[in-house]
Amino acid sequence: MAQNLVEKIAARYCDEAENGQEIHSGDFVTIRPAHVMTHDNTAAVIPKFEKIGVPRVAQPRQIVFTLDHNVQDKSPENLAKYKKIEDFAARHGIDFYPAGRGIGHQIMCEEGYAWPGTFVVASDSHSNMYGGLGCLGTPIVRSDAAAVWATGKTWWQVPKVARVELTGTLPGGVTGKDVIITLAGFFNKDEVLNHALEFTGDGVAALSVDQRLTIANMSTEWGALAAVFPIDDVTFAWLEKRRKHLNSDGNTHPRINAQRIRTLREQPLKADADACYHKTLTLDLNTVSAHIAGPNSVKVMHAASELARQKIRIHKAYLVSCVNSRVEDLAQAAQIVKGHKVADGVEFYVSAASSEVQKESEARGDWQALIDAGARTLPPGCGPCIGLGKGLLEDNEVGISATNRNFKGRMGSPDAQAYLASPAVVAASALAGYITAPGTFGDTNGLKADMHQHDCGAQGGPVTILPGFPETFEGRA
Repeated sequence: MAQNLVEKIAARYCDEAENGQEIHSGDFVTIRPAHVMTHDNTAAVIPKFEKIGVPRVAQPRQIVFTLDHNVQDKSPENLAKYKKIEDFAARHGIDFYPAGRGIGHQIMCEEGYAWPGTFVVASDSHSNMYGGLGCLGTPIVRSDAAAVWATGKTWWQVPKVARVELTGTLPGGVTGKDVIITLAGFFNKDEVLNHALEFTGDGVAALSVDQRLTIANMSTEWGALAAVFPIDDVTFAWLEKRRKHLNSDGNTHPRINAQRIRTLREQPLKADADACYHKTLTLDLNTVSAHIAGPNSVKVMHAASELARQKIRIHKAYLVSCVNSRVEDLAQAAQIVKGHKVADGVEFYVSAASSEVQKESEARGDWQALIDAGARTLPPGCGPCIGLGKGLLEDNEVGISATNRNFKGRMGSPDAQAYLASPAVVAASALAGYITAPGTFGDTNGLKADMHQHDCGAQGGPVTILPGFPETFEGRA
């Protein structure tokens, strides 16, 4: 039976496929992920791991620690927590990235852990982001992360898979952030809840990896469990650029290197032509314009031009987080603010997704352009996106942010209002003092999007009960 890309990647990493079972949506499988990432929550996973009773982690090279959430907190308590995590990593030989290196999801991509065609998990909801590189990334809870440390494996039920077909080309200045805000705002009745997504169509080729990462990242807010883009020429061009950067000193990077890229080219992975998807959603990129989500919900969207006419005053603007603080994002914002100043009464916060991103942005001159305009810089990390550190929204304030989540209280006071937008819209709003879009952005002639359901028939094979487990169970586990 034909398989889609999600099913094929899952099959590569599950015990059942090795035993001859064909993997499809609905199957419960035992996954041996290529990698598992935990961040500041590693401190909470460690005692769960210790309660399991094994002396060592099963596969040190499988595990990645990245400190990114509360990096602005220099209190003795937080520094002690970070030191405990670092010491645990050293004892077990685990790859460790300290506070200041960047947001974990960005590091997973930059350092080649989120490799195309592999299955990677993280104890964080935005691990969907890895799908921008054709890697099946999906979140797990802390207890499951501890189990992976101890055994090298976890369980997964292969979700229903929806195909998202993108056609056409985005108008100038419109970005991947506008695409995902549009998808989540237009299909806002849980159409993709608990689905895995596969992005297809002729419109995908014109999307950069940075834009794909943004779309895959915020698919979490759309309700998806994973969101995978094809492994195509755009993917390989990004990998080659990273290879040249990481191997320029004559050393061979352990994950992003010529041999691994060559193997990926020789063993292409793509969905079968007749694979079944439970539904197909289509979006004509030609009809997408700058859009804004909110306030306080990703299910509510407005054309940026519509809100611009209302001149909604803002107090804070944010260009931070794993969804929109990469080089392209900072460059787009810098182009808009160059030669201008942030409006009086507005605080504009900027943080790069990683130290490497900041370094490249500085070399391009974009970082300085943002500072010259009046932006307040923060260290690479999650910061205000998750309500930690400087610049949080206070009572009755309005903020516009290039982050991925805007429910009440997420970025500060529950009595504040938060809107989500692209870096361009955030930058333009910071200059104007109210929500607006750059002057070159206009409305399209009407959004073209649709959805069709498909019957994949009965899927999901028999479930084998492991020895020692009851066939039925009642009550709390």
